[in-house]
Amino acid sequence: MFTFFGSCQEEIKKNDIVAPKQIIPIAEAQNMYTNYTERRLPLIKKYEDSINRNSGIEKEFDVARFVSYDYQTIKQYLAFIENEAEKANVDISTLRFYFSNYPDKPFFENKDSVLHPRQNSIILSPTIKKENRDYLFYIGGSESQPQPILLLDNFEEIRGLGLSKTHLKSHASLVPNFVKPNPIFSSKSLTMNRGGSAPPPQHQ
Repeated sequence: MFTFFGSCQEEIKKNDIVAPKQIIPIAEAQNMYTNYTERRLPLIKKYEDSINRNSGIEKEFDVARFVSYDYQTIKQYLAFIENEAEKANVDISTLRFYFSNYPDKPFFENKDSVLHPRQNSIILSPTIKKENRDYLFYIGGSESQPQPILLLDNFEEIRGLGLSKTHLKSHASLVPNFVKPNPIFSSKSLTMNRGGSAPPPQHQ
């Protein structure tokens, strides 16, 4: 009996799920894909092919068309950033998808392999709202008192060097709340990359 009612309640919850308003028709998706094919892909390919020729490489450059993650990885990532934000007593306001480009070298600074040098990719990073503005952040502070460390849109810390007086003034109220990471505590990045990317199949 309890199993029956439990399954009924679960079914009702599933029936309450509605599509977000940002869902688009397949025809619109196809049109946007074609726009990129015609208006962006040739420019990228021309530029990257010129680099190959100047380096004595005859192979044409394969332009990435998508980035993919295993669905379970996405669910794990969302659970991770929500948990870290909760421990730091902040609410995630948005999730940004940054366009990015892999370096033209075999390894990253942490010695991970660069599987697709010079290929376009995306970076996922959450934000928190401060004074009506969304800021990127990572987790600093200490293990017992984790704190959000605010970042600018280019991932630089707000109290980084080279900020103009105007910029510093606009962030003046943020400075007293800025907490430098404890050197003993390993700060936690909430930014994700390392997805799978590929050009479309040749028959397309």
